[in-house]
Amino acid sequence: MDIPSSSTEKIEAERPLTPFALYVHLPFCRKRCAYCDFVSYAGREETIPVYIGWLLEEWQAVKDAFVSPDAPRVTSCYLGGGTPSLLDELQIETLVTGLFPDGVDASMEFTIEVNPESLTPSKLVYYRTLGINRISLGVQSFDEEALRLLGRVHSVTQAEEAIRIIQTGGWENWSIDLMYGLPHQSPGAFSRDLERALSFGSPHLSVYCLTLAPSTPFGKLASEGKLQLPSEREILAMMDILEEKTNGAGFYQYETSNYARPGFPCIHNLVYWHLEPYVGIGLGSVSYFVKDSGPWGAHWENPTDFHAYEEKVKSDAWPFLSRTCLTRREAFMETFLTGLRLTRGIELIRLNARFGKGVVENVMVKIIPLMENGWIELKDGFLRATRRGGRVLDALILEIVSDLD
Repeated sequence: MDIPSSSTEKIEAERPLTPFALYVHLPFCRKRCAYCDFVSYAGREETIPVYIGWLLEEWQAVKDAFVSPDAPRVTSCYLGGGTPSLLDELQIETLVTGLFPDGVDASMEFTIEVNPESLTPSKLVYYRTLGINRISLGVQSFDEEALRLLGRVHSVTQAEEAIRIIQTGGWENWSIDLMYGLPHQSPGAFSRDLERALSFGSPHLSVYCLTLAPSTPFGKLASEGKLQLPSEREILAMMDILEEKTNGAGFYQYETSNYARPGFPCIHNLVYWHLEPYVGIGLGSVSYFVKDSGPWGAHWENPTDFHAYEEKVKSDAWPFLSRTCLTRREAFMETFLTGLRLTRGIELIRLNARFGKGVVENVMVKIIPLMENGWIELKDGFLRATRRGGRVLDALILEIVSDLD
Protein backbone atom coordinates (compact mmCIF):
# COMPACT_ATOMS: atom_id res chain seq x y z
CA MET A 1 0.00 0.00 0.00
CA ASP A 2 1.72 3.21 -1.17
CA ILE A 3 0.96 6.47 0.57
CA PRO A 4 -0.22 9.23 -1.81
CA SER A 5 1.54 12.55 -1.95
CA SER A 6 -1.53 14.22 -0.47
CA SER A 7 -0.29 12.94 2.91
CA THR A 8 1.99 15.98 3.00
CA GLU A 9 -1.01 18.13 3.91
CA LYS A 10 -1.02 19.20 7.52
CA ILE A 11 -3.07 17.08 9.86
CA GLU A 12 -5.98 18.92 11.43
CA ALA A 13 -5.20 20.45 14.81
CA GLU A 14 -7.87 18.41 16.57
CA ARG A 15 -6.22 15.08 15.67
CA PRO A 16 -4.14 13.69 18.54
CA LEU A 17 -0.38 14.08 18.43
CA THR A 18 1.69 10.93 17.97
CA PRO A 19 4.61 10.64 20.38
CA PHE A 20 7.82 9.52 18.71
CA ALA A 21 11.59 9.47 19.12
CA LEU A 22 13.74 11.63 16.85
CA TYR A 23 17.12 10.55 15.49
CA VAL A 24 19.32 13.07 13.64
CA HIS A 25 22.25 11.69 11.64
CA LEU A 26 25.41 13.79 11.36
CA PRO A 27 27.72 11.81 9.05
CA PHE A 28 30.92 13.81 9.56
CA CYS A 29 34.17 12.26 10.81
CA ARG A 30 37.80 13.25 10.84
CA LYS A 31 38.69 9.70 9.85
CA ARG A 32 36.68 6.54 9.22
CA CYS A 33 37.57 3.74 11.60
CA ALA A 34 38.76 0.39 10.22
CA TYR A 35 35.62 -1.40 11.47
CA CYS A 36 33.00 1.27 10.70
CA ASP A 37 30.05 0.37 8.50
CA PHE A 38 27.96 3.40 9.43
CA VAL A 39 27.03 6.16 6.99
CA SER A 40 29.93 8.53 7.59
CA TYR A 41 32.34 10.63 5.55
CA ALA A 42 35.77 12.03 6.44
CA GLY A 43 36.94 15.45 5.31
CA ARG A 44 33.53 16.88 4.46
CA GLU A 45 33.29 19.42 7.29
CA GLU A 46 32.82 22.31 4.83
CA THR A 47 29.39 20.88 3.96
CA ILE A 48 28.11 20.95 7.57
CA PRO A 49 26.25 24.30 7.30
CA VAL A 50 24.36 23.37 4.12
CA TYR A 51 23.67 19.87 5.48
CA ILE A 52 22.08 21.37 8.59
CA GLY A 53 19.80 23.33 6.26
CA TRP A 54 18.80 20.09 4.52
CA LEU A 55 18.08 18.44 7.87
CA LEU A 56 15.77 21.25 8.91
CA GLU A 57 13.93 21.13 5.58
CA GLU A 58 13.36 17.41 6.05
CA TRP A 59 12.24 18.00 9.64
CA GLN A 60 9.67 20.53 8.46
CA ALA A 61 8.39 18.09 5.84
CA VAL A 62 8.05 15.39 8.50
CA LYS A 63 6.12 17.72 10.79
CA ASP A 64 3.83 18.80 7.97
CA ALA A 65 3.11 15.18 7.08
CA PHE A 66 2.70 13.52 10.45
CA VAL A 67 1.96 15.93 13.28
CA SER A 68 -0.49 18.70 14.00
CA PRO A 69 0.44 22.37 13.59
CA ASP A 70 1.25 22.29 17.30
CA ALA A 71 4.67 21.19 18.54
CA PRO A 72 5.40 17.50 17.86
CA ARG A 73 5.52 15.19 20.86
CA VAL A 74 9.15 14.14 20.66
CA THR A 75 9.82 11.67 23.48
CA SER A 76 13.60 11.64 23.02
CA CYS A 77 16.16 13.06 20.64
CA TYR A 78 19.49 11.50 19.65
CA LEU A 79 22.21 13.25 17.64
CA GLY A 80 24.30 10.42 16.18
CA GLY A 81 26.92 9.92 13.55
CA GLY A 82 29.57 10.10 12.46
CA THR A 83 30.94 12.48 15.06
CA PRO A 84 28.37 15.11 16.10
CA SER A 85 30.92 16.77 18.37
CA LEU A 86 32.74 17.94 15.21
CA LEU A 87 30.07 20.64 14.90
CA ASP A 88 31.11 23.96 16.42
CA GLU A 89 28.91 25.89 18.85
CA LEU A 90 27.16 27.98 16.20
CA GLN A 91 26.41 24.92 14.06
CA ILE A 92 24.97 22.91 16.93
CA GLU A 93 22.90 25.93 18.02
CA THR A 94 21.50 26.33 14.49
CA LEU A 95 20.54 22.67 14.43
CA VAL A 96 18.97 22.42 17.88
CA THR A 97 17.04 25.69 17.71
CA GLY A 98 15.84 24.70 14.24
CA LEU A 99 14.59 21.36 15.54
CA PHE A 100 13.01 22.88 18.66
CA PRO A 101 12.24 26.56 17.99
CA ASP A 102 10.16 26.80 21.17
CA GLY A 103 12.92 25.29 23.28
CA VAL A 104 13.69 21.76 24.44
CA ASP A 105 11.37 20.13 26.94
CA ALA A 106 13.50 19.69 30.06
CA SER A 107 11.93 16.29 30.75
CA MET A 108 13.02 14.88 27.36
CA GLU A 109 16.14 12.73 27.10
CA PHE A 110 18.41 14.50 24.60
CA THR A 111 21.63 12.67 23.70
CA ILE A 112 24.63 13.72 21.65
CA GLU A 113 27.40 11.34 20.59
CA VAL A 114 30.87 12.77 21.13
CA ASN A 115 34.44 11.64 20.49
CA PRO A 116 37.32 12.54 22.83
CA GLU A 117 39.40 14.41 20.25
CA SER A 118 36.65 16.90 19.40
CA LEU A 119 35.06 17.42 22.81
CA THR A 120 35.90 20.62 24.69
CA PRO A 121 34.71 22.15 27.98
CA SER A 122 33.08 25.02 26.09
CA LYS A 123 31.10 22.64 23.88
CA LEU A 124 29.83 20.78 26.95
CA VAL A 125 28.64 24.05 28.48
CA TYR A 126 26.94 25.00 25.23
CA TYR A 127 25.23 21.61 24.93
CA ARG A 128 23.67 22.11 28.32
CA THR A 129 22.41 25.62 27.51
CA LEU A 130 20.71 24.21 24.41
CA GLY A 131 18.87 21.51 26.37
CA ILE A 132 21.08 18.51 25.62
CA ASN A 133 21.22 16.44 28.80
CA ARG A 134 22.94 13.15 27.93
CA ILE A 135 26.44 12.46 26.57
CA SER A 136 27.51 9.27 24.78
CA LEU A 137 31.32 9.12 24.65
CA GLY A 138 32.95 6.89 22.04
CA VAL A 139 36.07 5.51 23.74
CA GLN A 140 36.14 1.89 22.42
CA SER A 141 39.37 1.02 24.25
CA PHE A 142 41.82 2.32 26.85
CA ASP A 143 44.73 0.57 25.12
CA GLU A 144 46.86 2.67 22.76
CA GLU A 145 47.70 -0.20 20.42
CA ALA A 146 44.04 -1.23 20.18
CA LEU A 147 43.05 2.35 19.34
CA ARG A 148 45.71 2.43 16.61
CA LEU A 149 44.48 -0.85 15.09
CA LEU A 150 40.87 0.38 15.18
CA GLY A 151 41.86 3.56 13.37
CA ARG A 152 40.64 5.80 16.18
CA VAL A 153 41.88 9.39 16.08
CA HIS A 154 42.06 9.91 19.84
CA SER A 155 44.59 8.67 22.39
CA VAL A 156 43.98 7.13 25.81
CA THR A 157 45.01 10.44 27.39
CA GLN A 158 42.41 12.30 25.33
CA ALA A 159 39.73 9.78 26.32
CA GLU A 160 40.53 10.20 30.01
CA GLU A 161 40.57 13.99 29.65
CA ALA A 162 37.16 13.91 27.95
CA ILE A 163 35.79 11.86 30.84
CA ARG A 164 37.29 14.31 33.32
CA ILE A 165 35.61 17.34 31.73
CA ILE A 166 32.28 15.47 31.60
CA GLN A 167 32.59 14.69 35.29
CA THR A 168 33.71 18.17 36.34
CA GLY A 169 30.99 19.64 34.15
CA GLY A 170 28.39 18.07 36.43
CA TRP A 171 26.83 15.73 33.86
CA GLU A 172 24.63 13.18 35.58
CA ASN A 173 23.53 11.14 32.55
CA TRP A 174 26.42 9.97 30.36
CA SER A 175 27.70 6.81 28.80
CA ILE A 176 30.96 5.19 27.68
CA ASP A 177 31.16 3.08 24.51
CA LEU A 178 33.56 0.15 24.66
CA MET A 179 34.38 -2.72 22.29
CA TYR A 180 35.74 -6.25 22.72
CA GLY A 181 36.78 -9.06 20.43
CA LEU A 182 39.41 -6.75 18.95
CA PRO A 183 42.42 -7.94 16.90
CA HIS A 184 45.06 -9.54 19.15
CA GLN A 185 42.93 -8.86 22.25
CA SER A 186 43.08 -11.40 25.07
CA PRO A 187 40.41 -11.84 27.78
CA GLY A 188 42.90 -10.34 30.24
CA ALA A 189 43.37 -7.25 28.08
CA PHE A 190 39.61 -6.78 27.79
CA SER A 191 39.25 -7.20 31.54
CA ARG A 192 41.72 -4.35 32.08
CA ASP A 193 39.85 -2.21 29.55
CA LEU A 194 36.53 -2.85 31.27
CA GLU A 195 37.93 -2.21 34.75
CA ARG A 196 39.28 1.11 33.54
CA ALA A 197 35.92 2.06 32.06
CA LEU A 198 34.08 1.10 35.25
CA SER A 199 36.49 3.09 37.40
CA PHE A 200 35.09 6.39 36.11
CA GLY A 201 31.62 5.83 37.56
CA SER A 202 29.52 6.48 34.45
CA PRO A 203 25.88 5.42 34.91
CA HIS A 204 25.72 3.70 31.51
CA LEU A 205 27.94 1.46 29.38
CA SER A 206 27.47 0.31 25.79
CA VAL A 207 29.77 -2.64 25.17
CA TYR A 208 29.85 -4.12 21.67
CA CYS A 209 31.56 -7.16 20.27
CA LEU A 210 33.44 -6.34 17.07
CA THR A 211 31.53 -7.41 13.98
CA LEU A 212 33.06 -7.50 10.53
CA ALA A 213 31.30 -5.83 7.61
CA PRO A 214 32.69 -7.00 4.26
CA SER A 215 33.12 -3.49 2.85
CA THR A 216 35.28 -2.21 5.73
CA PRO A 217 39.09 -2.40 5.96
CA PHE A 218 38.75 -4.98 8.74
CA GLY A 219 36.31 -7.00 6.63
CA LYS A 220 38.69 -7.02 3.68
CA LEU A 221 41.67 -7.99 5.85
CA ALA A 222 39.66 -10.82 7.40
CA SER A 223 38.66 -12.16 3.98
CA GLU A 224 42.36 -12.28 3.07
CA GLY A 225 43.26 -14.07 6.28
CA LYS A 226 45.27 -11.09 7.52
CA LEU A 227 43.28 -10.19 10.66
CA GLN A 228 44.05 -12.05 13.86
CA LEU A 229 40.88 -12.11 15.96
CA PRO A 230 40.19 -13.80 19.31
CA SER A 231 38.88 -17.35 19.20
CA GLU A 232 35.28 -18.21 20.01
CA ARG A 233 36.39 -19.52 23.40
CA GLU A 234 38.14 -16.23 24.14
CA ILE A 235 35.06 -14.24 23.10
CA LEU A 236 32.91 -16.30 25.48
CA ALA A 237 35.44 -15.66 28.23
CA MET A 238 35.16 -11.92 27.55
CA MET A 239 31.38 -12.19 27.83
CA ASP A 240 31.79 -13.89 31.21
CA ILE A 241 34.11 -11.10 32.34
CA LEU A 242 31.62 -8.47 31.12
CA GLU A 243 28.74 -10.07 33.01
CA GLU A 244 30.71 -10.55 36.22
CA LYS A 245 32.30 -7.11 36.39
CA THR A 246 29.25 -5.08 35.39
CA ASN A 247 27.12 -6.93 37.92
CA GLY A 248 29.76 -6.33 40.58
CA ALA A 249 29.77 -2.61 39.77
CA GLY A 250 25.99 -2.26 40.19
CA PHE A 251 24.98 -2.33 36.53
CA TYR A 252 22.13 -4.36 35.09
CA GLN A 253 22.00 -5.54 31.49
CA TYR A 254 18.83 -4.31 29.83
CA GLU A 255 19.74 -5.04 26.20
CA THR A 256 22.26 -7.37 24.62
CA SER A 257 24.99 -4.68 24.44
CA ASN A 258 23.80 -2.10 26.99
CA TYR A 259 24.29 -1.85 30.75
CA ALA A 260 22.96 0.76 33.13
CA ARG A 261 22.78 1.66 36.77
CA PRO A 262 19.19 1.84 38.05
CA GLY A 263 17.42 4.81 36.51
CA PHE A 264 19.83 5.31 33.61
CA PRO A 265 18.89 3.11 30.63
CA CYS A 266 18.92 4.91 27.29
CA ILE A 267 15.26 5.80 26.77
CA HIS A 268 15.82 6.55 23.08
CA ASN A 269 17.30 3.15 22.25
CA LEU A 270 14.52 1.35 24.09
CA VAL A 271 12.11 2.84 21.55
CA TYR A 272 13.83 0.81 18.81
CA TRP A 273 13.75 -2.44 20.77
CA HIS A 274 10.05 -2.02 21.62
CA LEU A 275 9.23 -1.05 17.99
CA GLU A 276 7.62 2.20 19.01
CA PRO A 277 7.42 5.13 16.56
CA TYR A 278 10.65 6.87 15.63
CA VAL A 279 11.69 9.28 12.91
CA GLY A 280 15.21 9.52 11.53
CA ILE A 281 16.34 12.51 9.49
CA GLY A 282 19.57 12.83 7.54
CA LEU A 283 21.70 10.51 5.42
CA GLY A 284 20.87 6.83 5.77
CA SER A 285 18.36 7.41 8.58
CA VAL A 286 15.57 4.88 9.05
CA SER A 287 12.08 5.60 10.39
CA TYR A 288 9.14 3.62 11.69
CA PHE A 289 5.77 5.32 12.03
CA VAL A 290 2.26 4.04 12.69
CA LYS A 291 0.02 7.07 12.32
CA ASP A 292 -1.40 7.37 8.78
CA SER A 293 0.60 4.26 7.87
CA GLY A 294 -1.99 1.54 8.36
CA PRO A 295 -2.53 -0.43 11.59
CA TRP A 296 0.95 -2.01 11.52
CA GLY A 297 3.05 1.00 10.60
CA ALA A 298 5.61 1.56 7.87
CA HIS A 299 9.36 1.97 7.45
CA TRP A 300 11.22 4.33 5.19
CA GLU A 301 14.92 4.98 4.67
CA ASN A 302 16.89 7.94 3.40
CA PRO A 303 19.67 7.79 0.77
CA THR A 304 23.19 7.20 2.07
CA ASP A 305 25.12 9.69 -0.09
CA PHE A 306 25.09 13.47 -0.14
CA HIS A 307 24.08 13.94 -3.76
CA ALA A 308 21.06 11.63 -3.58
CA TYR A 309 19.94 13.19 -0.29
CA GLU A 310 20.31 16.70 -1.73
CA GLU A 311 18.10 15.69 -4.66
CA LYS A 312 15.40 14.51 -2.24
CA VAL A 313 15.54 17.85 -0.45
CA LYS A 314 15.40 19.98 -3.60
CA SER A 315 12.58 18.01 -5.19
CA ASP A 316 10.56 17.38 -2.00
CA ALA A 317 10.64 13.70 -2.99
CA TRP A 318 10.80 12.44 0.59
CA PRO A 319 10.97 8.67 1.08
CA PHE A 320 8.00 8.75 3.46
CA LEU A 321 5.75 9.79 0.56
CA SER A 322 6.12 6.39 -1.09
CA ARG A 323 6.48 4.22 1.99
CA THR A 324 4.89 0.77 1.91
CA CYS A 325 2.89 -0.28 4.95
CA LEU A 326 3.89 -3.38 6.87
CA THR A 327 1.60 -6.37 7.03
CA ARG A 328 0.55 -7.71 10.42
CA ARG A 329 2.96 -10.63 9.99
CA GLU A 330 5.89 -8.32 9.13
CA ALA A 331 5.19 -6.07 12.10
CA PHE A 332 4.86 -9.10 14.37
CA MET A 333 8.18 -10.58 13.24
CA GLU A 334 9.98 -7.29 13.77
CA THR A 335 8.45 -6.80 17.20
CA PHE A 336 9.39 -10.35 18.11
CA LEU A 337 12.97 -10.17 16.92
CA THR A 338 13.84 -6.74 18.30
CA GLY A 339 12.19 -7.65 21.60
CA LEU A 340 14.45 -10.65 22.06
CA ARG A 341 17.42 -8.27 22.28
CA LEU A 342 15.99 -6.96 25.54
CA THR A 343 17.16 -8.83 28.63
CA ARG A 344 13.65 -8.74 30.03
CA GLY A 345 12.28 -10.08 26.76
CA ILE A 346 8.83 -9.78 25.22
CA GLU A 347 5.69 -9.50 27.31
CA LEU A 348 3.22 -11.99 25.90
CA ILE A 349 0.16 -10.10 27.15
CA ARG A 350 1.14 -7.05 25.11
CA LEU A 351 2.02 -9.23 22.12
CA ASN A 352 -1.40 -10.92 22.27
CA ALA A 353 -3.19 -7.61 22.68
CA ARG A 354 -1.59 -6.09 19.61
CA PHE A 355 -1.44 -9.01 17.20
CA GLY A 356 -4.00 -11.53 18.42
CA LYS A 357 -3.61 -14.66 20.47
CA GLY A 358 -3.81 -16.95 17.45
CA VAL A 359 -0.80 -15.38 15.73
CA VAL A 360 1.27 -15.63 18.90
CA GLU A 361 0.29 -19.25 19.51
CA ASN A 362 1.30 -20.23 15.98
CA VAL A 363 4.76 -18.78 16.50
CA MET A 364 5.12 -20.29 19.96
CA VAL A 365 4.57 -23.74 18.45
CA LYS A 366 7.41 -23.12 16.00
CA ILE A 367 9.93 -22.09 18.67
CA ILE A 368 9.17 -24.87 21.16
CA PRO A 369 12.34 -26.77 20.07
CA LEU A 370 14.44 -23.72 20.96
CA MET A 371 12.82 -23.64 24.39
CA GLU A 372 13.32 -27.36 24.91
CA ASN A 373 17.00 -27.00 24.06
CA GLY A 374 17.53 -24.16 26.52
CA TRP A 375 17.97 -21.24 24.12
CA ILE A 376 14.72 -19.41 24.99
CA GLU A 377 12.60 -19.38 28.12
CA LEU A 378 9.17 -18.19 29.20
CA LYS A 379 9.35 -16.65 32.66
CA ASP A 380 6.89 -14.41 34.52
CA GLY A 381 4.95 -13.79 31.31
CA PHE A 382 8.03 -12.74 29.30
CA LEU A 383 9.59 -14.67 26.45
CA ARG A 384 13.34 -14.11 26.42
CA ALA A 385 16.70 -15.54 25.46
CA THR A 386 18.37 -17.55 28.20
CA ARG A 387 21.90 -16.76 29.32
CA ARG A 388 23.06 -19.46 26.92
CA GLY A 389 20.90 -18.11 24.11
CA GLY A 390 22.06 -14.56 24.73
CA ARG A 391 25.64 -15.58 24.03
CA VAL A 392 24.69 -16.47 20.46
CA LEU A 393 21.79 -14.08 20.03
CA ASP A 394 22.44 -13.13 16.41
CA ALA A 395 22.59 -16.80 15.38
CA LEU A 396 19.50 -17.51 17.47
CA ILE A 397 17.56 -14.71 15.77
CA LEU A 398 18.56 -16.06 12.34
CA GLU A 399 17.29 -19.47 13.39
CA ILE A 400 13.96 -17.99 14.46
CA VAL A 401 13.61 -16.03 11.23
CA SER A 402 14.26 -19.19 9.27
CA ASP A 403 11.62 -21.06 11.23
CA LEU A 404 9.05 -18.30 10.83
CA ASP A 405 9.65 -18.06 7.08
